[in-house]
Amino acid sequence: MDMQEKAAIISLKSGDFEAFDQLFNKYGKRLYGFAIGYLKSHEDAEELVQDIFVKVWENRAELDENQSFNSYLFTIAKNTILNHFRKKAHQQSYIEYIKQHTKLIHTKTEEDIIYSDLDAQAKKVIDKLPSRRREIFLLSREQGYNNEEIAKRLNISKKTVENQITHALKFIREQLGKKNLIPLLFISLFL
Repeated sequence: MDMQEKAAIISLKSGDFEAFDQLFNKYGKRLYGFAIGYLKSHEDAEELVQDIFVKVWENRAELDENQSFNSYLFTIAKNTILNHFRKKAHQQSYIEYIKQHTKLIHTKTEEDIIYSDLDAQAKKVIDKLPSRRREIFLLSREQGYNNEEIAKRLNISKKTVENQITHALKFIREQLGKKNLIPLLFISLFL
C-alpha cells in the first residue's frame, strides 16, 4: 500500500468524504470489472460497488490503515457476490418447488406474487423477534455480513451471534410451521 492510500484511509476513518471519494475513484472501476465478470448484469455490478462502499463508509472507523485496502474491498465483493447467487438459487428453488407441487402453470407475475406473499409472511415473523436478535439476523441474512463481522460491528462475541441466529431460525421455523404456509424449502431461504 502506498503512503497516499494509507493517508486516505486514515482521513477516511475520521469521516473525510474527500478521502472516501479518492478511494472510490481508485477502486470503483476495478470492483465493477470484477463484479460484472461474475454477475453479467450492469445494474447488479453497479449496485454491488455501491453496497461495498456503503459498507466501507459505515465501518470506516474500524479500517486498519496497515492492512491491504484492496484485499478488504475484494473480500467484501466476493462475499457479496456469493450471497447474491445464493439468494437467486434459493428463489429459483422455491419457484421450482411451487411448480412441481401445485401442478399449475404460473406466469412470471403469478410466481412473483406468490413469492412476495410468502416473503411478507416470513418478514412478519421476523418482525416478532426480539430487537437485538432481529438486528443480528437481518445483518446476516439481508446484508450478507458473516458472524465475525456482525460480532465486531455490534461489539459482541461471535458465539453470541451464532446463538442468536440459531434461536432466530428456530423461532421462524416454528412460527411458519404453525401457519402451514411455507414449506421447509422456503424456510431454507434463511439458512
